[in-house]
Amino acid sequence: MLEIKNLTSGYDGPDVLHNIDLEIEPGSLIAVIGANGAGKSTLLRTISSLIKTRSGTISVDGKDLTNAGPAAVVSSGISQVPEGRQVFATMTVAENLDLGAFKTSKAIAAERLEKALEIFPALKERLSNLAGSLSGGQQQMLAIARGLMAEPKYLLMDEPSLGLAPIVVQTIFDILPTLTKAGMGILLIEQNGQIALSVADKAVLLERGHVTLRGTGQELLKNPEVIERYLGVGNSIGADPKKQAVMSVRIKSALGNETSDMFQKTNASAR
Repeated sequence: MLEIKNLTSGYDGPDVLHNIDLEIEPGSLIAVIGANGAGKSTLLRTISSLIKTRSGTISVDGKDLTNAGPAAVVSSGISQVPEGRQVFATMTVAENLDLGAFKTSKAIAAERLEKALEIFPALKERLSNLAGSLSGGQQQMLAIARGLMAEPKYLLMDEPSLGLAPIVVQTIFDILPTLTKAGMGILLIEQNGQIALSVADKAVLLERGHVTLRGTGQELLKNPEVIERYLGVGNSIGADPKKQAVMSVRIKSALGNETSDMFQKTNASAR
């Protein structure tokens, strides 16, 4: 289990994260949602030891990784897919993937490559292409596949839908259940709260560096406060009624055929 206990961290100034507690079990997907500036990316950077922990602990399967350094974090089975993809544009797709398995033998790297290409077959035909020549969606697939080349126990994903067309976003999110079914734990940071909550086993709401709400993905997806403030619907002043109605339909679609008083009130106010 990846355990974060009473975690506080920040940059040069005041604390950004305050007393964060999270547990990511193997085979589960935990989503962290919140507004820009809430501290979501800071959380992943702290877990990856790119930012110093000021207090609290980070551990994997009982092994303390607090401020252990990025190399120790990766060696312990944690891999991060960074925000904005950050592929090496002047290197080929194959070279980018090789970097994800740089500590393994060629034979093991070849096996992992085969698995990664099964998940993202669009990359198979582009192994000799420069990563910078790929579309945004293909680059995001490459960034995830590179993370998988380390064969992590836990995958940290930072805004995988950022800047992508909806059909590409859906393609990427469709592979997440495959990874969790194989036993991988996923910590997902995502601005698109609706799609993140629809696939999450558990979720937390992060506000100004504090966890203010916890529950299953479905519970937060149905929570009136989350809908009002983070999913783009509700009765907020100045909200676009047409957009509210459209988003309400999308959320209900993610929930199945369930209809609640909350949705009825939301739809009524949008008309």
